[in-house]
Amino acid sequence: MNENVRFSVVIPVYQALGTLERCVASWLGQSRSDLELILVDDGSTDGSGERCDELAARDPRIRVIHQTNAGVSAARNTGIHAAQGEFLLFTDSDDYVESAYLEKMASAQQAENSDLVLCGFHHLYDGADIRKAPEISGTWEKKSFAEPFLDLYEKSYLNMPWNKLFRRKWLGEFDISLSLGEDLLFNLEYLKKCRRITVIPDTLCFYIQEERKTTLSSRKRKDRLELAKMVCRETERFYEGQWMAKPDGRIFTRYMNEVLDECEKLPLDGSLSFWEKRKYIRSCARDPWVKERGKEAKLSLPDYRILWFFLKRDMPCTLYALCVLRRAVVMFVHEMRRRRQR
Repeated sequence: MNENVRFSVVIPVYQALGTLERCVASWLGQSRSDLELILVDDGSTDGSGERCDELAARDPRIRVIHQTNAGVSAARNTGIHAAQGEFLLFTDSDDYVESAYLEKMASAQQAENSDLVLCGFHHLYDGADIRKAPEISGTWEKKSFAEPFLDLYEKSYLNMPWNKLFRRKWLGEFDISLSLGEDLLFNLEYLKKCRRITVIPDTLCFYIQEERKTTLSSRKRKDRLELAKMVCRETERFYEGQWMAKPDGRIFTRYMNEVLDECEKLPLDGSLSFWEKRKYIRSCARDPWVKERGKEAKLSLPDYRILWFFLKRDMPCTLYALCVLRRAVVMFVHEMRRRRQR
């Protein structure tokens, strides 16, 4: 093991020629030098693999692993096995981090002797910068983390691996058979081993999302909701096993958010006719889990509450019209944000 490496950063790379150097530069510009970057080229065909090698030739802190395309989870697993640092962090190759990211995460870990450190992030959505900062911060022993867990889960801070610092020796593997929820399940397995968890309110990394990359075919949409149901069950099982208590509906709320999210995306799906979209909304309204457990959902966003009002009354045409209206409003708001941020 390289004793000069305390932090390993795993970066899966696939068709990322346009963003890779920005990502790598954000890590090489950190105030700490006791890190290694592991670039896992997952069978890229756009020149990303060659660019990884070029970057490694410039800086000894970079290591490159080339593998046949197997998906982001497999690439992350490869990076975990190759890592040498005591602690491990993840970044996707189209994202990047603040220059103080590692220093602040490492300082929080050292000050509290924490097993997991979690921070906020910038959600760059179609060019608009939406800051996502945890409303709670501090350090908790595992036994007193039940309520913070629900709060962080509800606000979507627990799902991803890229806003967290982990102890490498406790890490498992990502489930390569899943296309949804594998990140959360990976984090839940790690949380089982944690003794102390620290949350800092700083927004230290940048998550890039483009609307055109979030649309799904009708088949994938159906699969996505089945996977979301499985993840909900597993998360509730995790919570009950760790704290010997029933969750108060906030875990199920994430499943309802997935249902409503898919309804909201329907106006973007040009592969479906209006009547097929109507049929999909009706299938959501009549889903046994939605009908039986829908009242448990604690929907915080006004648009979700409005959509749920019409979904539970099985009014697909009205709901779809609202989704079209919402889409127009969202695009207007994002355009205003972009103009203010220029």
